[in-house]
Order: sequence, then C-alpha cells, then structure tokens
Amino acid sequence: MDTELLNEICKRVKEKLQDVQLPSILVLTEEHGTICHETLENTELGRYYHMECALLADYQCCVKDCEAVVLYTLSNEALGKVTHGIFDNGFTRLLGQAILEGKKIYAAEEGIELCRYRNTAPKAFYGCLETNLQLLKDSGLVIAPHEQIPDLILHGTATETAGSGETAEYCPKETEKMPECSHTEPGRCTAEDSTEELREAVLDKKIITEKDMISLGNQRIKQVIIREKSILSDLAKEYAAKHKIIIERRDISSGKREKRL
Repeated sequence: MDTELLNEICKRVKEKLQDVQLPSILVLTEEHGTICHETLENTELGRYYHMECALLADYQCCVKDCEAVVLYTLSNEALGKVTHGIFDNGFTRLLGQAILEGKKIYAAEEGIELCRYRNTAPKAFYGCLETNLQLLKDSGLVIAPHEQIPDLILHGTATETAGSGETAEYCPKETEKMPECSHTEPGRCTAEDSTEELREAVLDKKIITEKDMISLGNQRIKQVIIREKSILSDLAKEYAAKHKIIIERRDISSGKREKRL
C-alpha cells in the first residue's frame, strides 16, 4: 500500500478517535437558523467538545451521552407541552429527556418565543405562560444571550460564591437590558466585577490533563496545587496560561485536604 495513503488513513483514524473521546454538546432547535451554526462551528468549543446538531440528525440522538444541551428555539407550544410532560415529537422528546436526565441546559434568550410578547400580551395571560418558563428555570435551565453561551459552557456561570460549592445563575452586566422573562432572581448573583476570594484547590494526581484544567476552570478555581513530580500535559499548561490559573508544585501530603480534587 502507498505510504502516503497509509499515513493519511492513520491520520484520519486518529482524528476520529479523538472526536469519539470528546464529551458531546447537543444543539437542539425546532427549525433551521443561523446563530445555532455559530455555536456548532465555534472553534473554541470544538477543541473540548464534539458538537452535534439534533435537527440534522433528525432528532435521532442520545441525550444520555451528552454533557449539555444548548437550546436555540423554544416556541410557546413546545414550552407548554414539555412543562406538562407531553413529548410528542423529536424536539420535545429530546428536551424532556434532557430535563429528566438532569442535563445542563443552556437556552439562547433570543430564541424564546414568549419573550417577544412581554410588551404586548395582557399581564395576567403573560404571567400564566411565564409560569411554564419558570418551571424550566427551576429545573436547571440557564438563559443567556446567544453570544455568551460558549463562554458559559467552557468557564461556568458568570458568578460564583467562593468556597460555597454553589454556582449562581447567569447574571448580565449592568449595561445589558434584561427582558422581563429573564431567569435572574433578586439576590441570586452579584456584580461580575465584584472582589472575589482567590479560589484554591489541590489536584492530587500523577498525570494532569487538559480535561482536569477545564474542570478547574468551570469551578472558577484560580490557583491549583499539584505534586512536585506530577506530569502536566502541554494542553493543560496552555489552558492554565490562557485562563490565568496559577499552578504551584509542592509536597501536598499535608495540604488542604478539604479542597483536594
């Protein structure tokens, strides 16, 4: 067999295996759009996740294997069905399954139909429908502007109380106009530029990979202590440098065990 052809086959097999090993993100929509493709083709997300479009797969997807779901359309009809346990098509079936599986679900606020009527619908009727959306938010749905969703997936939510172990929901900057049906609740989060305690963790592993660093980034860890002889992959170093995570090598036998990962 031609050597060049063999090398090309090996290269493609290796790339395919790498894709299989990546955790997956499912992009879920009711119709074709443009902003959803921006997320599907996001190069930063593509480095850490296998991106899958449910619509292109005719909704024949396995939600159980996904790490998270990104929702780009949510009609009032679909909202009403899902919140009442009616999963009668591919879209509602996958969304309902994601909720039941306890998956992290991010929703682009631009695609939520209910928000379009907040200034025109009678207050009583709008409030009745908004109860359905609130049910999804209480079940873990995170609503944010489309352009901020990739960053939320990679680095967690906008604010987190240091040391509390609980992550607050997305909190827009003061300059952003928040729709009335926004998920933000009074007192749930603080200003993004507030002073936060330097969050520290101990990573007691022989080999530290990029995936370990991503996990730290999602928890807003800013300083990590590792063994003196731990092996740190190049991608892990690159991620730490890019996201300003301080790495300190020391004897951790008597370190902060309560924060050990």
